Amino acid sequence: MAGICGVFSKERCVSNILLATHYLQHRAQDYCGIGLSDGKGLKPETHKGLLKTNFSDETTKFSYGNFGIGCVTSDRQPVASFSKSGGMLLAFDGNVINYSELRERFLEKGESFLGYREPEEVNDSVIISKIISSERNFVLGIGKLIEVLKGDFSIIALTNEGIYAARGYGRKPLILGKNNSDYMVSSESVSFNNTGFEIIRDVNPGEVIHINERGIVTLKQFDLPVSYGTFEWIYTADPASVIDGISVAEFRIEMGKCLARRYPIEADFIAPIPNSGIYHAIGYSWESKIPFALPLYRYPYSDRSFTPSTQEKRDREARTKLNSIKSLINGKSFITIDDSIVRGTQYLARIATLRNNGATKVHARIAMPPLKHPCLYGKTTKKGEIIAAKKSVEEIKQHLGLDSLGYGTIEDINYIVNKLSNGKITSLNKLCLECI
Repeated sequence: MAGICGVFSKERCVSNILLATHYLQHRAQDYCGIGLSDGKGLKPETHKGLLKTNFSDETTKFSYGNFGIGCVTSDRQPVASFSKSGGMLLAFDGNVINYSELRERFLEKGESFLGYREPEEVNDSVIISKIISSERNFVLGIGKLIEVLKGDFSIIALTNEGIYAARGYGRKPLILGKNNSDYMVSSESVSFNNTGFEIIRDVNPGEVIHINERGIVTLKQFDLPVSYGTFEWIYTADPASVIDGISVAEFRIEMGKCLARRYPIEADFIAPIPNSGIYHAIGYSWESKIPFALPLYRYPYSDRSFTPSTQEKRDREARTKLNSIKSLINGKSFITIDDSIVRGTQYLARIATLRNNGATKVHARIAMPPLKHPCLYGKTTKKGEIIAAKKSVEEIKQHLGLDSLGYGTIEDINYIVNKLSNGKITSLNKLCLECI
């Protein structure tokens, strides 16, 4: 997973790139990078760690260029390449399912990956960059990528001619914004909020665009089967974002209302599992009239437990990110609300915390329907680790020590998407639901 953005301006753009990319930090936290151009050369810079730790106004005060890109990623990006079409810096959000096959194709043709010592070091973004740069231009490169790729993608690339962007089948968001004569393309519209940009529209699935001093131009619209990323609305995206015309916060509030109507039960408080459960819980509270409380709160300096690159790191982050307030818990009953349950280990720990602090009853309402399969387009959770692939809802309830358990349904998702998209997305066939 990654957060990517690009800015084209008439002025020095590095401050806007850094701020816009900072608001995508929830999408990845392992690496960060930027690339700048003044039309005469490309200047990349990448670091391990968080964006604000490695880039600042002081460290970039001599970084010039009126257009550029930024990214927060799980591997080192942007990736630099040079070919007959010129130089390119590429940032990629997505997953290459047939990564090993594509890498071997290049090696069998006698091509090399300079700067890498082991096959495992050649990551998805390097493969993507090599496929695109092997063609005469960016559009042909995206066409080749669609032809050979199993997976999905959003891509932003910087050249001396401007910024290119492309979106695959729809699972990975990409949106366009404008501020006077400046343009931005980003994984999420939250990048626009404090940079003065306004939403123009989403990049369509299958669309390839170019941004330069003349504005935004669609270079190609590939005819691809659309599959929007449902998990973006339920968990991944920032609540302030609007993705494919749907407010992320409103989607979660509506899902909470659906859960309250579908599984009514009495309790003293509605308690989200922070932070992704908060807006779902607000909706449940509004619909049920049960007060909202935060007996568990996320420590402000912790990271998301979903974004680290390994399960060991994710588990370690999950153990440390939440604190409890015993005086709000002792002697009270709770309906806990969260986005999803994958392995169940984190939720088991949350329930134990509430019980150990004196909760009398603990119920759970989960926005995402039971996850039965690994996500091919995101984290590499193995099927044997997914609790709903091995246990029934009743068995999961018993395993987690809950008094009751209820999940959202595909019908709930379909109802909410249809309602909030004003009828623009009416078919389940346009939603990626492969994990359920």
